[in-house]
Amino acid sequence: MSPAPVMQLDGAIVRPGGPDTPPVLKGCSLSVNPGEIVVMVGASGAGKTTALRTIAGLLQMEEGKLRAPDHIGWLPQHPLVTFDPRWPVIRSVEEPLRLAGAGRKEAHGRALKLLESLKISRMQWELRPVALSGGQLRRAAIARALVTAPPLVLADEPTAGLDPIAAIGLIDLFRDHARKMKTGALWVTHDLGVASAVADRVLVLADGRVVEAARMGRLATNPRTDTTRKLLGSWMPLDAASARRQLAKPGSVPANAAAWISEEIDEQKEGE
Repeated sequence: MSPAPVMQLDGAIVRPGGPDTPPVLKGCSLSVNPGEIVVMVGASGAGKTTALRTIAGLLQMEEGKLRAPDHIGWLPQHPLVTFDPRWPVIRSVEEPLRLAGAGRKEAHGRALKLLESLKISRMQWELRPVALSGGQLRRAAIARALVTAPPLVLADEPTAGLDPIAAIGLIDLFRDHARKMKTGALWVTHDLGVASAVADRVLVLADGRVVEAARMGRLATNPRTDTTRKLLGSWMPLDAASARRQLAKPGSVPANAAAWISEEIDEQKEGE
């Protein structure tokens, strides 16, 4: 029997602007399984950030059902917002553990170990957030999001503004740590290269609903909606051979994404 989803949203209708405004989510349904990384993609205004904020409890639903853990990690697009500018970085990473009841020594030890594993040195974790580079600060934000081993992390464009090499490094670190902790994640991005690199499953949003859901390999080689085709068309050619070449380019996405494409094509051939 498959484990129950760590988060499930069913038929959500959400009007962030109030009852007299048009809904942004229009019957949106999605789920995340334990340890699974799900990526939402879609054009601006499709409802991606509204879905995250609804799951986080920051927006109320007019209709629909939500089952989500009480304990959710948050990985924002702008990491500075998660840190107290007056504190050294390690104190901000310790804070979620302290709020959960851990003693000072335990919180410090766990935060230190996680920061080290995310390649943040002692010299860096003793600095205030503004003194860190963009990549260092984003790795520290991962530490803060994962330090209590939450069952679910919500990530809103966390690689925005990073160069491709830095983005891939951040994705690899997040994916490895999330899987070790069996933490599910719902990740929002506009970048299909990011989706290819991090996702176990990709959700395509359009007009407040999920219109397609699959592994990136299947989406890239056999898109089934116009929205998916348009997103892919702005990123890479739609034929399978060109898709594999694009995915394998250095600095685009890791090679394993190209392997997903190959696996999907092999599976299609076997079924013919």
